[in-house]
Amino acid sequence: MPASPQSSGAVPATRYQIPADSLQRGMYVAELDRPWLDTPFLLQGFRVDSQIELDTLRRYCRYVYVDPELSDVGLAEAIRNAELSDHPFEPPSEASADGPLRFDTVLDARSRRQELPPRPVRIRSDLKISNRTRERFRQFIKATAVADDAAGTRSSRLGRAFGWLRTLLGDDAIPDDTHASLAQVREAIRAQLAPEARLRRYVDRAAVADELPRARQAWASASRQLRAIAACVRERRAPDTIEFGRAIDEVVDSMIDNPDALMWVARLDEDERDASSHGLKVALYLVALGRHLGLPRRELAHLAAIGMLADVGKALLPQALLDKPGMLTPAEHNVIKEHVRLGLEALRRDMRLPRAVEAGIAQHHERLDGTGYPKGLRGDEIGIHGRMAAIADSFAALVAIRAYANASAPQDALMNLYEWAGSSFDEALVEQFVQAVGLFPVGSLVELSTGEVAVVLAHNRVHRLEPRVMVLTGPDKAPIVAPFERDLLATAKDREYGQVRIVRGLADGAYGLRPATQLGDATLTGA
Repeated sequence: MPASPQSSGAVPATRYQIPADSLQRGMYVAELDRPWLDTPFLLQGFRVDSQIELDTLRRYCRYVYVDPELSDVGLAEAIRNAELSDHPFEPPSEASADGPLRFDTVLDARSRRQELPPRPVRIRSDLKISNRTRERFRQFIKATAVADDAAGTRSSRLGRAFGWLRTLLGDDAIPDDTHASLAQVREAIRAQLAPEARLRRYVDRAAVADELPRARQAWASASRQLRAIAACVRERRAPDTIEFGRAIDEVVDSMIDNPDALMWVARLDEDERDASSHGLKVALYLVALGRHLGLPRRELAHLAAIGMLADVGKALLPQALLDKPGMLTPAEHNVIKEHVRLGLEALRRDMRLPRAVEAGIAQHHERLDGTGYPKGLRGDEIGIHGRMAAIADSFAALVAIRAYANASAPQDALMNLYEWAGSSFDEALVEQFVQAVGLFPVGSLVELSTGEVAVVLAHNRVHRLEPRVMVLTGPDKAPIVAPFERDLLATAKDREYGQVRIVRGLADGAYGLRPATQLGDATLTGA
């Protein structure tokens, strides 16, 4: 896969969005119109070399993004020449059985009203985010930059925060728009809970530094228990459900008192080869979302269990298949899909799962438009727990560094979820997820308006775009000897750069930075 512009500093290449039916061998597919993990293509970015790959792309996608720089030379030249022509693109070599190619300039094919002249579309590092989605995302961030409980200071802070959003997310005109409020989402969720369940308002009970020791212990216990359950599934042994329940309680209690502490510990764990790491991160994202929505503690425990157990069935699959770097064959993809059924069967054999936990595990790969698995459920057939799990699981996969895929910056990953909202994911829940984890999640790298790179230490619960950060580099991106803390809400204006703010989110590893190895959690002891 080509280097990420954020990590290399390179200028993003020009990529063309084309219908999947117009693809030909020799073209380099850089991005899809849906999550990579919803398809058999585990390798993010590849040259199409076979008819099987063409058929699979056409089966799963309506359009894709092609990079001419990495495509065959003859095709690349023809694609570039098509920019100057109002005629359909025709390959320069032998005719294809699929007919001539047409290049579509509209980023959102679903809203296309007429055929437009072919020309390339310049995409940033977040390749598959349409202009329409970017604009809607800006509107949403604008509307929620300051929490509703700070309405008295909302206008002044919002004006300051929104001034740089045009730079951060683009500079198109931004009309007003409406989004699902937290109260509306809570009302919808309440209807799906037990009648006696009461939603509540959570407040931080501890500072991040004070919560860190318990958060470290909770992470270690939960990771140990999840590995133990995976071993029990493989060996057909009954797990220790009492210890597993205790681990769940530790995670939930720490997240209730201050979610930033466990989020920080999770971000320091970079071993994505460990399946327990992914499951625990999904659990934390789910609990963070549930906490934000005000779900009762029992529901938070259910969400933690869903995240931890959703992929336990993969313990029964061949490791070589899970680690395969290229495209899965249809048969292999069907085997991967079996992890949902296998996991549920194994868990039901030795554990009594609450109905909500079973539903979340069974439906975490279902999609609203029916393209998910294992049952291809649509719309209201997918319950609240399955909808939430789908969002958290996809986000965790997007921001993870994999052997076969670069990590997305959290900001880009959240916009990707927004791109797929309404088709794959519940739009209102995606909006609440953004607020729950933050546009710049704890532990993520960000570039400041000073040119410095920093890592987010803790959120400001009221002014969501002004977190507390640890500055790691100078303006030249060179690491500094003594990283220092900066509170973006309280910081005074910089003489040269004015009010210090976040310019953009960065993917893990950008500029060679690894907070896990450079900082550890000792930096938070004075928080």
